[in-house]
Amino acid sequence: MSFPMQPQLHGLKRHPYNTKLRLWWDAYWNGLPVNTSFGPLITNYLEKTHRVMKHALNAHSRLLAVPVLLRYPSAMTPNQQLPHNKAISRFMSFLSWEFTLIDTAHAPDMHNLWCREQLKSEKPHYHAWLLFNGHALQHLGTLNAYANKSSYAYDSNCLYHRLVRAWAWAIGWPLEDMEGLVDISTNSITKEVCTFDVHRGDEAKIRELFFAMSYACKAYSKPIGEGIHCFDGSQL
Repeated sequence: MSFPMQPQLHGLKRHPYNTKLRLWWDAYWNGLPVNTSFGPLITNYLEKTHRVMKHALNAHSRLLAVPVLLRYPSAMTPNQQLPHNKAISRFMSFLSWEFTLIDTAHAPDMHNLWCREQLKSEKPHYHAWLLFNGHALQHLGTLNAYANKSSYAYDSNCLYHRLVRAWAWAIGWPLEDMEGLVDISTNSITKEVCTFDVHRGDEAKIRELFFAMSYACKAYSKPIGEGIHCFDGSQL
């Protein structure tokens, strides 16, 4: 089994496996704090992240920002995976369709960013950031498979269950076997879910959000140079 090779990047300004990708080493980018704890970030990705975040904030005075980790099931063999990034594309498409079913006074109007990572696993995983109109959506809802005693796996109308259904459909996996495949990180101290309620003009919260989102821009663990797109998001 072969894994994507991680190059030595120390002192470099461009990624050796794709010289169009510029490396960023400093703790601040354009005056905003960024997470360089795993090594350099990719400037191209930071620029895309900033554009998507600003576009979402310009569209809505309040955002709900949700970080999502999407995994393939361990029981799925590599040859069962969809080629390239078709799975994340299907996830976003199905999720957008789910939101057409929501009857709210405001449209969710999702903006997104995602990155593909693979280090020592036979299957990749995806980090996604989903930015919603905060006047339409404010909460994830239950993170459990069963919303109540009479319901069946992930069939409620809450946001988290919609995320699980979208990923299940994207990879063609049974809903009852989706536990642990759609992960929302929690604060290690408070145990609260790490979503962000961001208001336009709240610079401190915007900086906090950008720092969190910059993690997806790291060069480390991405299969760059393998002929696979590793980062993308909403087309603006």
